[in-house]
Amino acid sequence: MLPKFRYLRPGSLDEAIGLLKDCNESTRILAGGTDLLIGMHEGVHAPARLIDIKGIAQLHTIGFTEDGILIIGACVTVNELIESDATTGPMQAIREAASKLATYQIRNRATVGGNLCNASPACDLGPALLVLDAQLRLVSKQGERLISLKDFFSGVKTTCCEVSEVVTEVVIPPSPGTVSAFLKQGRIRGHDLSVVNAAGAIGHDGDLKLALGAVGTTPLLIDGFDEVGVDDRQKVIDAVLRAIAPIDDVRGSGIYRKRMAEFMTGEILDLLKGRLKQGGS
Repeated sequence: MLPKFRYLRPGSLDEAIGLLKDCNESTRILAGGTDLLIGMHEGVHAPARLIDIKGIAQLHTIGFTEDGILIIGACVTVNELIESDATTGPMQAIREAASKLATYQIRNRATVGGNLCNASPACDLGPALLVLDAQLRLVSKQGERLISLKDFFSGVKTTCCEVSEVVTEVVIPPSPGTVSAFLKQGRIRGHDLSVVNAAGAIGHDGDLKLALGAVGTTPLLIDGFDEVGVDDRQKVIDAVLRAIAPIDDVRGSGIYRKRMAEFMTGEILDLLKGRLKQGGS
């Protein structure tokens, strides 16, 4: 049974921001609710107010600007990511991560903003967006700020988002010539949370980026491969193993995660090499 709360459904972003002004930790934003409502059922969360932003039209947009910047509204659903032409080509990792997230029914409700703000270390969209240099736009009564996704996650289930702020969109810079990929390992086939996940991207300039989930307190971006590329397999794997700090939990041991991270890094490098040879398709 859900605890009692006040339900508010603003029709515009300005209205939502007004409701968030001077609010405190007892107010929560509802985007998809696939994690929040479960937490409320289990007594983990007991907000006094829920602000449902799903009805704000401008948060449902997905597409490119004239400058080639990809904008993904916070309330775009995970299935909409999969179905959009915007998540092909350089953005392929986003589509692959979205397709591995939960079940079809949950993906119809779960949103991009909700998935990122939930800030699970095993978040599937996190690594895919990290390797594509994604930023988040946060808006409040005081104004707005654009923050790199790698700086947004601050710990397990925590972010740098203030209680008076709302995430409105994901902003991804132009990436012509980039190839990207995502892989996930769960305990079972289907809707299981990641035991380890990994994403990679190579820019048109040969810049390699990797990101892994469920191997630390946040989804982890690993870069600094200025003099290392996809052909330097062992050097890349060694860099990944130095960066991660997996733990034991009910889904897997730290040792297992370390070995899976090593294996999946190699698999991601092979995928990226193959896509480079195919001309990024």
